[in-house]
Amino acid sequence: MPCYRHHNIRSCPLVVILALVVFGLLGCESEPRPVRPEAVVQAVPVDALVVDAFTDGEFGAHIIETVAGDVATVNPLVNESVGGSVVIGRILDSLISLDPKSGEVIPNLAKSWEISEDRMQYTFYIREGVYWSDGHPFTAEDVVFTWQTFFAKKRDPDTGELLLGDDGRPLYRYNSRSTFGQQINGQEPQVEMIDDYTVRFTTPEVYAPFLLFGGGEEILPKHILYESYQDGTLLDQWSVETAINEPWKIVGLNMFVLESYRPGERMVFARNPNYWKVNSQGQRLPYVDRIISKIVQDANSSNVAFAQGQTDFESIGPDNVAWVRRGEERFDYTVLDMGPSNTTNFIWFNLNPGTNSEGQPYIAPYKFEWFSDKRFRQAISYGINREGIIRGVFFNRADILNGYVSPKRKFWYNDDIRKYPYQVQKSRELFREMGFEYRDEQLFDGGGRRVEFSLITNSNNGLRVEMATVFKENMAALGIEVELQFLDFNTIVTKISDAFEYEACMLGLGGGAPDPYAGKDILMSGGRMHFWYPQQQAPATEWEARIDELMREVGRHTDVDTRKKYFNEVQAILAEQQPFIFLVSAKDYAGYRNRWRNVEPTPLGGLTWNTESLWAEVSE
Repeated sequence: MPCYRHHNIRSCPLVVILALVVFGLLGCESEPRPVRPEAVVQAVPVDALVVDAFTDGEFGAHIIETVAGDVATVNPLVNESVGGSVVIGRILDSLISLDPKSGEVIPNLAKSWEISEDRMQYTFYIREGVYWSDGHPFTAEDVVFTWQTFFAKKRDPDTGELLLGDDGRPLYRYNSRSTFGQQINGQEPQVEMIDDYTVRFTTPEVYAPFLLFGGGEEILPKHILYESYQDGTLLDQWSVETAINEPWKIVGLNMFVLESYRPGERMVFARNPNYWKVNSQGQRLPYVDRIISKIVQDANSSNVAFAQGQTDFESIGPDNVAWVRRGEERFDYTVLDMGPSNTTNFIWFNLNPGTNSEGQPYIAPYKFEWFSDKRFRQAISYGINREGIIRGVFFNRADILNGYVSPKRKFWYNDDIRKYPYQVQKSRELFREMGFEYRDEQLFDGGGRRVEFSLITNSNNGLRVEMATVFKENMAALGIEVELQFLDFNTIVTKISDAFEYEACMLGLGGGAPDPYAGKDILMSGGRMHFWYPQQQAPATEWEARIDELMREVGRHTDVDTRKKYFNEVQAILAEQQPFIFLVSAKDYAGYRNRWRNVEPTPLGGLTWNTESLWAEVSE
């Protein structure tokens, strides 16, 4: 799986697949497959961004890569999958970007911006003459439309009055991650189009990271999606069916378009003929003609393909580094140690007190009582042998993760938090404090019930499967029975964000945005990714209410030391309460075939942050 700067369809029964094939054959004459329209190639933009930091190269090479996991949707408003993120990140683009070396905000589709003295107005000046991949002009109207999709309200079809939720707040038509993520302490920023190339945002209060997060939103094409926005089908657009049958309808501003998609097999991205960056000769970038993304079942399969010389760029698992390096000379590639990563791995328990459609609680009441007691979570944390995981699973190519922030993010990292070294005796003391007891080395609660629970994790991540196995063994040493359930990623997403039919889960996060407010959707109680109990109407606990309050302060202050003080307390609360039981953070390793030129890896950008400038000689 490649290191790009930008984080499985359930299989059908054979009889259904055969039926579809027969239906397709019978219907070919009456319902011909849509034909891709010819792209309208526009002139190079007046404000094209000249990329002159690299040597000019040769056009026409293909990048071959693997992607671990399939696509569930390519609609950015609802996407939760790795495969979907790969597609979206290649096609859509934003007003600002991040410098891959310094992490500073730099111009992108916006060539410049102004911030008012009171730091509540942000005016972006958009590059003139930029076109969408289908040749339609890109203007400030697209930016305004994108934000309208976040905050469009539900209204009574007869009276036109706003519909309100149980909390008295308006209900949103298209409740996406950005609907919550772009609110500022529960209030919406205002956006207005000044002219075709100027857009202004007004925030309800000082909001330190708005330039990064507001300017970093991926922009949607109004001319393509406005009709569905109006008729209520916006969240159904850019589906898997679109990707298969009419991929040209997924238009964007980034350097590639989706040329074709075969579920379970591959995605092919073609060069965007209207891309807005050029080289020093004024030639449109990128140099690469196509990226062919082969879909594989897991990261190990991806690493094997790279080690056999079948792919060009790869993120290499710590457990695979040694044997992959043995092929460097034979297959003419290079493996790099990229240092500590931003990735985190953790376990959490389902703390959602709700009930399903049949009125049954998501979690058995007695187990909910266990999980809700911080002593239970702390006892579990003390009972995990993280050093053993590092040795046995990662071959010493990982670090213990004590809290929410990876040590790689040095400025925001708080080392002065409660830590949980491997102490089985401490675990047992906490259980006894809760009124639990041991019978023949098996743990029972105060009601005489055996302590046991199930843990789900994604089957296509070999390292996580191994970590779950070690965790099960660690828990057995505490007298706890853990049932492991290895599921495909899309099934897990449904369970943790919709059905809530699970007891505990092991997953991870990556990326490591340079601002702590990037974690708002995870850390604040109303967030969609507040995994242990998402989208709370009001904070369920006092400590969650305190985190909400602290995160609001992190957002509203501009002094970095003040922000750091508040975020340090957030980390301390998380460490004490253990809603996330953190495990380890792997080290980063990456590889590339030596035929590629202009490869300049950075810790923040990885190997391919400058994809538009990568080139290779094209064989005749």
